[in-house]
Amino acid sequence: MDDLFLIISFLSFAAIFIFAILSVIQFAKKNSRKGKKQIKFASIAGALMIVSFIGFGFTYESVDTTETDKEKVETVANPKEKTPEEKALAEQKAKDEAEMKAKAEDEDEARLKAEADAKAKVEEESSAVKVATWQDKVKEVAAMNGTPTNKYDAIMLYAKEYPFTEAEIKEFEEYIIAEYKSKNYVADINNAEYMLSNIFRANVINKFYGQVNTPINTFAFDFFQNTKYTYRGVDTVDSSAVRSNERQMDKALNKMGK
Repeated sequence: MDDLFLIISFLSFAAIFIFAILSVIQFAKKNSRKGKKQIKFASIAGALMIVSFIGFGFTYESVDTTETDKEKVETVANPKEKTPEEKALAEQKAKDEAEMKAKAEDEDEARLKAEADAKAKVEEESSAVKVATWQDKVKEVAAMNGTPTNKYDAIMLYAKEYPFTEAEIKEFEEYIIAEYKSKNYVADINNAEYMLSNIFRANVINKFYGQVNTPINTFAFDFFQNTKYTYRGVDTVDSSAVRSNERQMDKALNKMGK
């Protein structure tokens, strides 16, 4: 198609040249009508030549674009073959990525195993605590050889680390209040198991409330003091210190509406 446009362009140029000469000749002969006619023909040839040049330009650009696209397609379809060095690098990279992935999987597996072991250990320890109840510990301490002070110290160490619950605290509170009202709490100060269990309960209640000044916390503290000192023989059940603490306990019960 581009060859056709070139031929037409050359012929148009020749026609322009011929019609231009003829127009000059006609004007020289003073035949202006024919001269103008020759110029008209020359103009038509010039327009045809311009159109041919434009068509040639579009055709050339289209062909060039097509060739470029063809080269791109061939490049994609036939990529450059890798050199041995490039192949070796690609293989090493794939190997490194596989090793990293395997290492990450091993680390994840180890982490999950460690978490499972830790969870199992906690559950085992929790089960052990439930099996070995605080009542069992009190019986164990009460039965061991030693003075009341030795046994008191042992049960206090146990109470310090005891994992109590709020439900137990409420139970302990109701128990020591009932024991005090019935006056049983210092009725048998030589009963190690009974006295140690009350010491344990009162101390755990104080541990739960801490420094918070509430009637039940005050009551538990005075209950603890009387139980501790009468059991260890420091005070008698009718001593002024015991009576003073009982008056404080009565005030605490009134505040609680007990």
